[in-house]
Amino acid sequence: MVGVIGVHQGLFGRVTLFRTNQPVHVHAHPHVHALIKVEGRDGAYDVDGTRCPITDDEMVLINPWVPHANWRDVTEAPITILALYVEAGWLARDGGTVGRRPFTRQSARVDPAIRALVARIATTMTDAASPGAEDDLEASILALLQRVLAANSSVDLPEVNARAVDHRIRKAIALMRAAPQTLQNLDGLAQGVGLSRSRFFEQFSASTGMTPGVYNDTLRLEYAIEQLISSDRPAGDVALDLGFSAPGHFSRFFKNRIGFTPREYRRVANVAGQRGAD
Repeated sequence: MVGVIGVHQGLFGRVTLFRTNQPVHVHAHPHVHALIKVEGRDGAYDVDGTRCPITDDEMVLINPWVPHANWRDVTEAPITILALYVEAGWLARDGGTVGRRPFTRQSARVDPAIRALVARIATTMTDAASPGAEDDLEASILALLQRVLAANSSVDLPEVNARAVDHRIRKAIALMRAAPQTLQNLDGLAQGVGLSRSRFFEQFSASTGMTPGVYNDTLRLEYAIEQLISSDRPAGDVALDLGFSAPGHFSRFFKNRIGFTPREYRRVANVAGQRGAD
């Protein structure tokens, strides 16, 4: 059966485990992105015009905002892929910096340690109800990120112990992610998880590398991007979802972070989609 097998939202971003035998049109993400084969047939992705195989021995690495699509010579045999979406702001935590293109190449070798971690993560994501699964999964993913970035990157991933993150910050992040379009009342959120405002900001920034406000805006921005790309909803409706009283306020919010107005971004995305469908 093809489709999404599991999704895990973590402090770093998200991981998706999926099985597919369908082509994916040209698209891009605001994330540091890696695609690793779990099982099934070999495949390939077109990353900014370069064909990059995805096999037992080679993974695909994609920098933020780089257009990519899977190779179009698909067969009936599916491939199962573990996809990492890492937030650049999380990589830049603790005073670090992340360039616009942290990966120096578009592919890297899958060594035995990476292969073992991928197998463990995939197994855990399909049996997430087991005791301690979430903590084990987060720790395994962080270990995998270390290996992936070390394989081909200009970024040093900070050392993080997932179990050391305050459970109240995890709860706050879960609440924010449950309603990504919502402009959060951060004082109320802090109170709801049992922290003072100052302690909440301190702990949240230490865990994510961003203030709660920046993190909230990042989620809202990703929601807007998803709506603009995957639906025909008017931008004014998306603006209302995000709590903006006027479309012009939404346009400024979007352009200040992306460099394009929502209308410009949607037009470029639609052109890319039409090109990928040719």
